Amino acid sequence: MNYPQKLLFITLLLSSSIAFGQITEDPDDRKDQGKDPLRTQTPEGRPLPFGQRLRFGGGINGFRFGNPFSLGISPVIGYQATEHMIVGIGGNYTYTRYKPGLLYANQGVTINQYGFRGFLMYEFIPSILPNLYLHGELQTNTYQQKIDQVAGAYTGTIAAPLIGVTYMQPISRRFGVNLTALYNLNYKPNDPISYQVYGGTPFVLRLSFF
Repeated sequence: MNYPQKLLFITLLLSSSIAFGQITEDPDDRKDQGKDPLRTQTPEGRPLPFGQRLRFGGGINGFRFGNPFSLGISPVIGYQATEHMIVGIGGNYTYTRYKPGLLYANQGVTINQYGFRGFLMYEFIPSILPNLYLHGELQTNTYQQKIDQVAGAYTGTIAAPLIGVTYMQPISRRFGVNLTALYNLNYKPNDPISYQVYGGTPFVLRLSFF
């Protein structure tokens, strides 16, 4: 092999090595191959560092318009534990207002609640319905109930397990738009506190971004 041939061979070898390194270095590079990016590892199988599996965001929850009116916010930190499972924690604050005539004839009720939740999401049929997750969480809230024209307020703590589903529309490897529908297993329609704190329904709809 003469000198020009050796030079050409070395150049092609280096070029292919650089290209291979670029293709396999970043999970997002799989998009160029028409594939979804990996969530927990590089294309060659190396696990991603802890920081590259974290997902940050938040959303709105408990939104109801009418009587009662309810609206909440919920910051979230999630962790991509496996390719199909996300675990996380979040805080929440919810404001609920009952107008006079619903609970009491001439008095309205205002409830402020804040708390903490831990959750787990599992993508259970990715080959059929990708990005559809079974969703379970445990939520603990401290609430303050204030009745119009009554001095003082009633406070307490209430906990509830919730189960349901979340559909995620991915925007990037670590961020997506999520629509969640949950059922509150601790809702008791005949319990005044449970009824008022949870807005008169066991169903929870949540729009989040993480």
